[in-house]
Amino acid sequence: MVTASGALALLVRPGELYSAIKLKQKIKVWKKRAAAQKKDADWVFCFDMLTKVSRSFAIVIEQLGDELRNAVCVFYLVLRGLDTVEDDMEIDKETKARLLLSFHEDIEREGFTLSYGYKDEKVLLEKFDHVVRAFKSLKPQYQHTIKDITRRMAEGMMLFTTKKVVTTKDYDLYCHYVAGLVGIGLSQLFSGSGLEDPAIALSDESSNHMGLFLQKTNIIRDFLEDHEDVNEETGDRRVFWPKEIWGKYTDDLADFTFGKNETQAVACLNNMVTDALQHLPYCIEYMSTIQDEQNFLFCAIPQVMAAHTLSLCYANPNIFKGNIRKNLGECRNQQPVKIRKGLSARLMLDAQDMVSTLDILEDAVESIADRIAPSDPSAKLTTGQVQMFRDVLVRARRSSSPSGKVRQENSWATEAYKSADWMADSFLMPLLGLLFLITCLVDVPDLLGLSWYTRPAGAHAGMVAPVQVQRAIVAWALMFYSTAMVLAASGKARGVCKSLAVAHLFISAVEVAAVWTAGRGQGDVVGYGRQLLSEALPKVLAASCLLIQSSKPALSPLTPSHRRVVRVQ
Repeated sequence: MVTASGALALLVRPGELYSAIKLKQKIKVWKKRAAAQKKDADWVFCFDMLTKVSRSFAIVIEQLGDELRNAVCVFYLVLRGLDTVEDDMEIDKETKARLLLSFHEDIEREGFTLSYGYKDEKVLLEKFDHVVRAFKSLKPQYQHTIKDITRRMAEGMMLFTTKKVVTTKDYDLYCHYVAGLVGIGLSQLFSGSGLEDPAIALSDESSNHMGLFLQKTNIIRDFLEDHEDVNEETGDRRVFWPKEIWGKYTDDLADFTFGKNETQAVACLNNMVTDALQHLPYCIEYMSTIQDEQNFLFCAIPQVMAAHTLSLCYANPNIFKGNIRKNLGECRNQQPVKIRKGLSARLMLDAQDMVSTLDILEDAVESIADRIAPSDPSAKLTTGQVQMFRDVLVRARRSSSPSGKVRQENSWATEAYKSADWMADSFLMPLLGLLFLITCLVDVPDLLGLSWYTRPAGAHAGMVAPVQVQRAIVAWALMFYSTAMVLAASGKARGVCKSLAVAHLFISAVEVAAVWTAGRGQGDVVGYGRQLLSEALPKVLAASCLLIQSSKPALSPLTPSHRRVVRVQ
């Protein structure tokens, strides 16, 4: 659901609004394609529940090809069920241990259901027999992978029911069990599908790093939400930040909540972000080995989202602030730190291949680099991680470039274009709307003799174009502003937008010439010039922003062509 502030953010950034609309269209296509593969009530339940219980992965799962979509959907739901049992703070320890350690065998037992968790997760477990039947319909190699990863994850969850996250090794181990194993399992599914090199099933290290980067980003972002989730019986809090890091800044993490001790809290946060950055070079290495386009999107989209989320978290005191709401056993932060919906859509659409993915990751990391304060206790470590990322980035670009050449640093001209592009993206829609209102409220009544606007003292009465010219210009302005707003918001007809922008520039020049000719010799030339500039510049700026916006290359379709080249071994 889009909030009022989120809707406003989309309206003032037409590029992001276009991305949101485009992505929504793509999602409809993916859902339709996934629905076409559903054969019975079990698969209908699985995909419907996938959308309800997954906040981010449903989209990338549904865009997968037919060979992997079902297997990854069941893999996610099985692990989500396991995680629901582990998260339920009302289950006693003995029962929880029994349920976790037998879960990998129970997913093969016909009629297996549970009644734990809350809301949609509770529905998932209460009707888990649908997932069981879907699981049993998968190919044997997929069943083996899902069962094995479920067993290993449950063992890790059991370990951390008593073990606390104290050292960074504990932190890495916890993230391995809850996320790294997911990456390893997905690599095995990729290999089993025949769409990837069989060797990818053996890339446990880089697969693990893929999961750790995502999990650590979530742990950093969700600090307050986790910290305030307290077990009513034991008083234990869900704390995943390692004491080896936070112990350098405080004796109690509660000292950082709700804006307390902000300087030390942010210093600790930056140390945590630095720790997460170490995994990104391995993620690049892993993604560079993915051959299938849909599998690549499945891997790349969560990584670019996580990178920009991590960048947003860096040096951000709002991580420790928010509005905590507890309801039916759930603890949620109603004001979390998260990237804009429009930006999320744009990232998802832009991450089309390795080249564009590297560009997006670079933007996120360089944003962190720009904000490293020399006084920050972990500044040296952060700079080191950024430099390591840059080194890997150069090698990755060289290997992904057909010529083997790496592009040079951005020139001043490129930077100027980026600034102009940002200005067009940010100001186009507000400027068009403002000029449309001025035309409706000032120019139209003035032509009809109903003007409520009185020229200020000192204004030049003679500086007006002939009536016929005025009427033509006002009619054009109404058509231009309304049409430009509709087309810019929809992201369609870029060629039409470009033509409109050029025409508006020309007509603005004609208006200036007509007004200047009509007012020539009737007063102060300097005064006339100032008046012309004040009236013409906003129109020229609006047309220029539209021209820049419409000249950007159109986004390529996210879903790869089905006319795929099949290699015969």
